[in-house]
Amino acid sequence: MRHVIEVAGTPRSGAAAPFMSRARASRRVLEVALCLAALLSALPALVRAAPTGDAPCRICHVDAHVTRSDNSSVSVNGAALARSVHASLSCTSCHLGVSGDAHAQRLPEVRCARCHAAEARLLETSAHRAAHGQDGDGCRACHGTHDVRPATQMGGEACATCHAKEVGQYRGSVHGVALARGDNEASTCRDCHGSTHGVRLHTDPEAPVAHANLAGTCARCHADRQLMERRRITIPAAVQLYRASTHGRSKDPTAATCSDCHESHALKRANDPTSSIYRANIPATCGRCHVREGREYSEGVHGTALARGVTRSPVCTDCHGEHLIRGPHDRQSPVASSGISATCSNCHEAAGIRETFGLPAGRLSSYSESFHGLAARGGSPAVANCASCHGYHGIRRSSDPLSAVAPANLARTCGKCHPGASAKFAAGQVHVVAASRAQPVLYWVRFIYLSLIALTIGGMSLHQGLHFVRQVRLRFREQFAPDAGHAGAPRWFERMTVSERIQHALLALSFFTLVYTGFALKFPENGLFSWLARLEGGYSWRSVIHRAAAIVMVTVSVLHVFYLLTRRGRTLVRDLLPGFSDARDAFENVLHLVGRRRHPPRFARFSYIEKAEYWALVWGTIVMTVTGFILWFENQSLRNLDLWVINAATLIHYFEAWLAFLAIVVWHLYQNIANPEVYPMNWTWLHGKISGEQLRHEHGGQWEEMQRAEAEAQAAREAQASGGDTMSEAGTGPGTNSGGDGEAGT
Repeated sequence: MRHVIEVAGTPRSGAAAPFMSRARASRRVLEVALCLAALLSALPALVRAAPTGDAPCRICHVDAHVTRSDNSSVSVNGAALARSVHASLSCTSCHLGVSGDAHAQRLPEVRCARCHAAEARLLETSAHRAAHGQDGDGCRACHGTHDVRPATQMGGEACATCHAKEVGQYRGSVHGVALARGDNEASTCRDCHGSTHGVRLHTDPEAPVAHANLAGTCARCHADRQLMERRRITIPAAVQLYRASTHGRSKDPTAATCSDCHESHALKRANDPTSSIYRANIPATCGRCHVREGREYSEGVHGTALARGVTRSPVCTDCHGEHLIRGPHDRQSPVASSGISATCSNCHEAAGIRETFGLPAGRLSSYSESFHGLAARGGSPAVANCASCHGYHGIRRSSDPLSAVAPANLARTCGKCHPGASAKFAAGQVHVVAASRAQPVLYWVRFIYLSLIALTIGGMSLHQGLHFVRQVRLRFREQFAPDAGHAGAPRWFERMTVSERIQHALLALSFFTLVYTGFALKFPENGLFSWLARLEGGYSWRSVIHRAAAIVMVTVSVLHVFYLLTRRGRTLVRDLLPGFSDARDAFENVLHLVGRRRHPPRFARFSYIEKAEYWALVWGTIVMTVTGFILWFENQSLRNLDLWVINAATLIHYFEAWLAFLAIVVWHLYQNIANPEVYPMNWTWLHGKISGEQLRHEHGGQWEEMQRAEAEAQAAREAQASGGDTMSEAGTGPGTNSGGDGEAGT
């Protein structure tokens, strides 16, 4: 073999061959015969593969056994060369340094850049240049030597030479499987890594697969709505959702991008158990970045259940979302303080899940009706939610000693928001349903108040309804009755003093403010109150206004107590005390309203209606003040009271508010506004006066007493003027109206 190379590389006119023995001559003949046979077998391929000027090259480079002096092969695969894109080129087009039919053993390095200048310029910044160099070895590493094929025919074979692991992962991925099925829209190496010759390392900031650029690279396909619909992609707007997420908007260069969740080359469908986004694998995938959260989750009740094969146990994406992941401080996030209760209820209120795994019922409803739940529904960013008590990722059963809601830890957990919460707090049940007999105190408080509201307001409504119908009938008849008229100008009497009017105004203002701001807490989603709930993103203004109004009401009530110690106040209390005559008046008035009695009873200074209002106000103020202060100073209450007391105070405060509000609307506002006798309004609360006609009609008993007192005073004056017998001092005349005190307490 060595001799063949020497012959091919030396002039034919060299020295004569030495004398050879007959055996050596036979071997030489055999070798020549073998070379000729190999030449004849490869000759057709070489004829097709190269121009006729390459005939001298074919003499030596068709034999697979021909080697250089260092035993390196110089053989050329004729069949591969025939398939090559260079099949039409001569050998000397690439291999320079050949003179005639002779050349040195080592020719100059082949420089592909002589013909492929544009590709060479791209290769200057390529990651492949650093690995293989620009010419010669660099090109051959991917394209081969003589068997160079079009790039469209190479697929991933060229990449597999150096990147066998990555190509293997790609072939098993959703993209690789689609490509193998003949899907020409499936992504290939070039689609992600860019130009074949300009491939850059993923650490290069300008690389398409650089961390900061990867979302944009994936978006070339996944932001194409038509392509996504044509390929029936499950989440067609994944890129748009990701860009709006906390990851997509983050300025942190290490923020998660597509490959962090979906892998780089081994992208697989979510239903593939080996996929990084397979449900059971999601906690581990997210845990790559969120190490602490992942560890807490795996130790919690949800993570341990998932590890046991409970695939319906919630994973990261169930709470945080998939592509549109928002931070907890984003009000639209499912884990924001105002929305986390709804997120938890997706499982804990789902009948199928709750029944299957034996979860307790009514957790969402009991929380939603508590102060915490009401404030959260109104958008308060600071109020406690499910995670505030149970934890975020490391949620444990209440029977677990490490749980935040274990009995031994409950006081400490509540103490995070309510400093000083005592052990008494742990003795009570947190999730309570007032309508359940399991809470007897709350159940009966609710039952009694609902019954009281139904009976009281129902009775008031019936009473005022009968009054309204009666007065409408009387007014209708008066339209056809002759006008009797009244001689002279109307007489006016003082009904309410300035002090009483001020008390009444402050009481009315504080009462309706308390009602509105209180119902804004209970019904934050209602359009009548939602604007108040949105102020400052929570309940700060509502709470301030509510408590300021409470202070005003309590202050007015205290001042009224001192007012009752005055001479007029003592008279007021005496006239407001209920007696048997009030029961008689109420009965006779009902008979009159239903048409069984011709004339109404003759009421004194205060009728049973006004007395009921006053003492109901006294009772309601006391109840609302006591329960209100328990709820206002909740930290002190938690230190000194059992939980059931606080829950009962909450329930009483709420139902007493309803009772008072409905009583005022049905009883007091009707009596002084909607009542046909005074419509559109009884103006006494503003100017403090009442006309003689109204006094005679509404308080006939008082009017008669005043008439008798006036007649006695007139008789005494006449007797004194005529020198008659001296009389004792008579009562005050109608101008001063000592008996016509104001309606304090309305």
